[in-house]
Amino acid sequence: MAVEKPTPFADLLTGAVWFVVAAAIAIGAWQMDRLEHLKISIYTVPGLVPGALGLCIALMAILLMVRALRAGALAHIDLPQVRIADDWRLIVALILCLVFAIGLVGHGLPLWLAATIFVALFVFIYQYEERKAAGTLTRGAILALVAGLVSGLAIHHLFQDLFLVRLP
Repeated sequence: MAVEKPTPFADLLTGAVWFVVAAAIAIGAWQMDRLEHLKISIYTVPGLVPGALGLCIALMAILLMVRALRAGALAHIDLPQVRIADDWRLIVALILCLVFAIGLVGHGLPLWLAATIFVALFVFIYQYEERKAAGTLTRGAILALVAGLVSGLAIHHLFQDLFLVRLP
C-alpha cells in the first residue's frame, strides 16, 4: 500500500487542532498550583515543564499551518478521508484516551485504578489479534492486567510522591 502524503488542507486542519491542544496545555499549566507555601524554587513549579511543552507544541502547530498556507491549503480544500478499516488503531486510541480523561479521571476512581484500567485495556485491545491467533489470549489478558497495575501504581507514585501533585 502506497503511503499518501497529507494534503495542505489536512496539514492546516492538523495544525489548528494541535494549536488548540497546545493552548489548553499552556493554560492548564499556568493555572496549576505553584506551591508557594512550600517556598520552592521557580524552576521546580509543577506547571513549568507542561507550560514549556505547550508553548513548543503551539510553535510547531503555527509552523505547520504556515507551511500548509504556503502550499495552497485554502486554494485546494480537500477534506481528509478517514478509512475506519485502515485507521482503526488511531480511532480506538482516541476513544480510549477520551474515556480515560473524561470518564475515569476525577469521577470517583483513584488515579492509580483509572490508569490501571486504561493501560490494561490498551495493551489487551492492541494485542488481541496476535494473541488470539497464537492461542494465548488468557496469558495476554493476565499480562495486560499486570502491565496496567504496574503502570497505575508507578504513575501514582511518580506524581503523588515525586512531583507532589495532588491526585484525584
